[in-house]
Amino acid sequence: MLTRVESSKIESAFSIEPDEATRRRLVDWHTTYGPVYRVRRADGDGNQDWVIHQPDAVRDVLARRSGQFTKGRGLDRVKILLGNGIMVSEGDFWTRQQKRMQAAFRPKTLAEFNPMIFDECVAEADRLRDRLDAERYVDIAPHISELILIIVLKAIFGPDYETLVAREDNPFRLLTAEPTRDLSFARRFHALTQQIGQLLARRCDTSAATFDFLGHLANSVVAGVMTEREAIDEVMTLIVAGHETTASALSFAWHLLATHPDATARAQAAADTVDEHRLRATGGGERGQLDWIDHVVAETLRLYPPGWLLSRRALADVDAGGYRISAGEQVYVSPYVLHRDASIWPRPTAFEPSRFERALDRAKRFAYIPFAAGARRCIGEQLARIEMRTHLVTMLRRFTPCAAGDDPPAVDAAINLRPAGAIPIQFALR
Repeated sequence: MLTRVESSKIESAFSIEPDEATRRRLVDWHTTYGPVYRVRRADGDGNQDWVIHQPDAVRDVLARRSGQFTKGRGLDRVKILLGNGIMVSEGDFWTRQQKRMQAAFRPKTLAEFNPMIFDECVAEADRLRDRLDAERYVDIAPHISELILIIVLKAIFGPDYETLVAREDNPFRLLTAEPTRDLSFARRFHALTQQIGQLLARRCDTSAATFDFLGHLANSVVAGVMTEREAIDEVMTLIVAGHETTASALSFAWHLLATHPDATARAQAAADTVDEHRLRATGGGERGQLDWIDHVVAETLRLYPPGWLLSRRALADVDAGGYRISAGEQVYVSPYVLHRDASIWPRPTAFEPSRFERALDRAKRFAYIPFAAGARRCIGEQLARIEMRTHLVTMLRRFTPCAAGDDPPAVDAAINLRPAGAIPIQFALR
């Protein structure tokens, strides 16, 4: 029997969208209304949306009873960008696509990318070293954005990457050059599907085996389990989802390290123990040696989760943590708000990587969801962690960061949470 059927209602009408105004409202509403409340929708039909930040209810929505929910509102802009890839697709189609994509993200397959990721991180460190005399402070965000874009494109296209940039005119650079994600950007980005289709067609016509993502998708097309259109949509999804999320998290990580010298010193001590030849081969995933680097990543993702707003729609009446959610009602979960809940996280706005020195207890399992949770947990989580770990280690072995100031960076809460302006860092050679 449900003991809690309904929580406080916000009588004013609001539309919950992935934007900065919504992020600010959710932070304020959490203080006023607590972890579960309802918002009267702005469409004028009297419907109400749920906002849930109570871990047991989050568990039910995202994992335990996820089969009774589907993707919610707020993904229209994403669909324009990505077509019907696994980020936005639903139902049986999503289940089939997820299974087809999963093989490409197995640890053994991802390990093939380790040397490429390491080499690109070292190349970026070399480029940064060349700039130190000319610039006292470097805005790290665009540099990381460019680095992660190269890594993502090489992971997807493998040997065809050189074809894409043969004229030194990378058509995907608009992801780093254009911060606005409006309809104009969507049209320009969507136009790239023609080039992707050409590369895919060539892969389908050759028997050469490659371990990159395009090769995996081409095999699925040749086997008749995926159409060319479906494969192209998945490529578009991998580019966008794999680029901006990791790049944004790393940019925030550098600000946090640059303003916390004790955490940086400990991270450098860990990085200095690394054999770079082994790091290149393994990605540094062995237990123990780089745990503190992983804690820095985990704490950065707590404070600045790229996927900051999740939405679901109930397919039937369902109990989530003791709350009765009716069929058709929308549910919103913000990892950003959840990760900063003072009732769950002591000193919630402080950067303390030591929080993750012990495994999260059961009460916090669904209070920390930087990659979502349940069946729709981000498929690229492991690859993102390898990229972040390798980049931080290669840089910290060579440089000591210092921030231009202690103020937290401004954020832009669009589809992903990302820096809204420059993140100036001074990198001193070690």
